[in-house]
Amino acid sequence: MDDVLVINMVMNKNLSFKSNGLYFFDSSTLDWLPLACEEVNLNLFFDGVNFVYFSNNFCPACRLFNLVWYPFVEEKFSKKDNIYFYVALCNWFTENCDSSCARSAFLYFNIKASPTIVIIIKLKDKIIKHYIEGNIKEKFLYEILNQAIKIYENLAKNSQTNYH
Repeated sequence: MDDVLVINMVMNKNLSFKSNGLYFFDSSTLDWLPLACEEVNLNLFFDGVNFVYFSNNFCPACRLFNLVWYPFVEEKFSKKDNIYFYVALCNWFTENCDSSCARSAFLYFNIKASPTIVIIIKLKDKIIKHYIEGNIKEKFLYEILNQAIKIYENLAKNSQTNYH
């Protein structure tokens, strides 16, 4: 099993996590930090654009997508304001997951395929969620992120207009 975990995380520069869990990318340290949680709900996420990548260690498609995802996050978008990245990692969905936090995330978002990205655009009580299943290319990730940023900026602009 260690071989699978190492292959799965090979693109992560610091190899800081190989085990099941919910991780947050800290752009100040450029490190993936494990999150502890009793349950997962939308309060866990920040106002802004949140990308949650649902991955499984035993998923060949996830191992391919890791080659796109980790460099995209760590090198391209890690320093942008109001953009947050997460990874929910299990061995195989909720059937084989030794992290209650990651398992809770898979259940809360009803993840049935991997890789899956859930985009959560959040501004106070306004929340927009979008799901993308399957392998996607870096170019499409850019397009999705740029669209999500525009939606968030429009939400922010409209909320300011409503308060003045």
